[in-house]
Amino acid sequence: MKQKGLTLIELLVVMAVLAIAGTFIFNIFTSTLRGSNKTQILGVIKQNGQAVLETMDKTIRNSDNVVCPFFLSPTDITSSSNTLVTVKNGIYTRYRFFPPEQEANGLIKQDNPVKQNVGETTIEETDPQFVDRICNVSSLLSNAVFLTDTNPQTGVSISIQSGQSGIFTRNRSSGFKDKVTIKFTVKPGVGVSISVSGQIDPVLFQTTINLR
Repeated sequence: MKQKGLTLIELLVVMAVLAIAGTFIFNIFTSTLRGSNKTQILGVIKQNGQAVLETMDKTIRNSDNVVCPFFLSPTDITSSSNTLVTVKNGIYTRYRFFPPEQEANGLIKQDNPVKQNVGETTIEETDPQFVDRICNVSSLLSNAVFLTDTNPQTGVSISIQSGQSGIFTRNRSSGFKDKVTIKFTVKPGVGVSISVSGQIDPVLFQTTINLR
């Protein structure tokens, strides 16, 4: 007795079942992959954000003085900027925040500026000239290092919160040394796909450091 082959309808039913099963398996795989990527990116965000705070905490806490942000008037008790400069035993340390761009992560750089000659002369900058230059947000940094992973795909991007005038806030109180508050958010690198980055809210990092 001959076995009957699959009819056209039966074949279509089998193909439909296989297609549904394949789609189901693919969705599970994609969801698992996204979940894994999300977990990995969150780990990178926390690692980078914490490393920034720890690096700056050591330098600021042990500084002799905060050079800038400047106070606009003698009565001001707070001042904010995207540039922070401290000094310890005559060595200056500068931090500057650079906002994110379309193809570049937001980041913080660190350098140790030194005095330069004025113009084409051999005359060295005075102290006020030096301070004005290194605290100017448009001044160039020299031999700067990045405090975060700046890779657009595997790194992180630092941003400032809406309404903030700068990620560094200097606070003074009569009879006490200055305090510095650092506040920023960290999110996935600008090169991470929106399907992944859209699932991750920016993580806020904030600390207040008292000079010793």
